[in-house]
Amino acid sequence: MFCTKCGKSIANGSLFCEYCGSPIGQVGQPAPPPQQMQYNNSQANQQMQPQMQQNVQPAAQRGANYSQPPKKGGKGPLVAVLSICGAVIIISLGVLFFFIMKNRGSGKVVELDMSKYVKVEFNGYNGIGTANVTFDQDAFYDEYADDIKFGKDKPRDADEYYDAAEYILYGCVSGTLDRTTGLSNGETINYIWDVDTKSIEEYTNVILTYDDIPFVVKDLIAVGTTDVFQYVDVTFDGRDGKGKVTITTTSGTPVENWTFVADKMDNLSNGDTILVSATDDGTLIDTFVADTGMAPVSITREYTVSGLTEDTAINDDNDDDDDDDADTPADTGSSTGPSTTTTTTGGYDGMVIPDSDTRTLTDADVRRMTQDQIQTAINEIYARHGYKFKDQGIYNYFSQFDWYKPVTTDQADAKRQFNSTENYNVELLQKYRD
Repeated sequence: MFCTKCGKSIANGSLFCEYCGSPIGQVGQPAPPPQQMQYNNSQANQQMQPQMQQNVQPAAQRGANYSQPPKKGGKGPLVAVLSICGAVIIISLGVLFFFIMKNRGSGKVVELDMSKYVKVEFNGYNGIGTANVTFDQDAFYDEYADDIKFGKDKPRDADEYYDAAEYILYGCVSGTLDRTTGLSNGETINYIWDVDTKSIEEYTNVILTYDDIPFVVKDLIAVGTTDVFQYVDVTFDGRDGKGKVTITTTSGTPVENWTFVADKMDNLSNGDTILVSATDDGTLIDTFVADTGMAPVSITREYTVSGLTEDTAINDDNDDDDDDDADTPADTGSSTGPSTTTTTTGGYDGMVIPDSDTRTLTDADVRRMTQDQIQTAINEIYARHGYKFKDQGIYNYFSQFDWYKPVTTDQADAKRQFNSTENYNVELLQKYRD
């Protein structure tokens, strides 16, 4: 069929021309020749008008002849959901960026690697070496002082620091080595950081990167080693729960003048563990190596308490004055003081051996003493720790000295105050007492 207006061939049953859009008249009616339409246009229009009015029906009336294709479920809802999600993500990133940049100010962001400022030095001898860590604060400050800035918000203690670089250096960053003693060449130790990352990112323009730093032990002097505790005697005595430890060194050995102490000296129970250590002023090991050509394996050792009993008795609480014979004389001339001239040293005037609490006596020292001097030397160690003698003559003798402060009549109470040197000296003096 043909369009009655433009003359184009259109599909049968069409209601409108697909070319000019004009409504179609009678279905299947051929269009007039183009020449007729051209020269008799007005006449044709007059003739077609009633016909078109008859053939063009309202849409409601044409429903039986024309219907739109059913609508399919479109992509509209999906696009809307995706759009909302995208908007939420963009807004969240914007808010995050705002809070990050809020405290960055207008300055640049500084990416900071702290590891390059950590230095470790190794000293001493292989097997017992030490490590010392330093942080090059001057180099750090020189490099970053001008770049590190506080943000718009500052920490409450900001006024305690000169600037933001000092705040990070002293307020937010520190670290320690996991081992510093007993080191050997080739071992690895680690520097462990302790960093307040949250405060750094919240209050400054710094992004901090750091990792624990491994260091290989090196440069320790290689020497032979020896166990110094082969020359140390650690004994326990007393009642279980009230026991005490005595530490002595062997005369004539490289450690005879060393002082060893325990982290707990009294009130010990069987099964307790104590740590015995040599007192080191910083030169002990170097002096030992210079003297022996060897290095101590260790200057500390753990011991387990044993051998304490429930019924160890000291007969000091009896009324008989002769009970002082356990460590003090009751019927000798020394009750009125030593028979030889005494010296004044360290504030203990009148003593036979005023440094008996710090110097370990030798057999040669004691062999040169008289029996009276030996007994008085024992007495004065007890007097130093406040023992109130039952023998009136001994009590009167020590009462003349300002340093004597009698506080107990229990010999065991006074003895518990002895240090390891005093314990050793009393035992040695008793060995030579008749």
